[in-house]
Amino acid sequence: MRYYVIGITDSPTPYFLPEVLALIRQGKVFSGGKRHHDIVGPLLPADAPWIDITVPLSHVFEQYSAHFTTHNSQPIIVFASGDPLFFGFANTLQRRFPEAEITVYPTFNSLQMLAHRLVMPYHDMRIVSLTGRPWPEFDKALIEGATKIGVLTDREHTPAAIAQRMIDYGYNDYQMNVGEHLGNPELETVTTLTLEEAVNREFKHPNCLILARINTALF
Repeated sequence: MRYYVIGITDSPTPYFLPEVLALIRQGKVFSGGKRHHDIVGPLLPADAPWIDITVPLSHVFEQYSAHFTTHNSQPIIVFASGDPLFFGFANTLQRRFPEAEITVYPTFNSLQMLAHRLVMPYHDMRIVSLTGRPWPEFDKALIEGATKIGVLTDREHTPAAIAQRMIDYGYNDYQMNVGEHLGNPELETVTTLTLEEAVNREFKHPNCLILARINTALF
């Protein structure tokens, strides 16, 4: 059971190393989100099977297992966002199939890309994922006074919802930096705003954000 997990950004024309391109050309079965298929579809062999990664993931894993039952020697090539080991799908594969052989080809994750756009050092940034996760880890970062908090969002835990929660609990001393469609030259947007401004804004998905304490030396 072998997986190759390839990280990509939102760029419509992603760059891949020659060895990754060769892997894609030789691939037999592919998997990833619908957005990933839209990006890499033109690079895939004609009529190559594609397994959509959708919830519930149990259905996806059943398809993976069925593939290896009938085609044991054929690996599955999976496309994932950013660094697949950074709150990513490679972690999920390791937990579900601990016996599997996994090779990862990462790219920058979204929070790294946002920090790059802001020219903000991020070695001291506290990372919190709210993607399909509840609030406690985020609340803990605020309570502990983290100077920078990088947040992975989802369609429920949006920048507006995050800003509202912070205001409700009195954590008003942060500035919010939001990155949308990072890596896509046509859609990418980076916005810096107050929490009050963020509450009344809608941001395109996918997005992520970095919270920075006001009046604190961040650089």
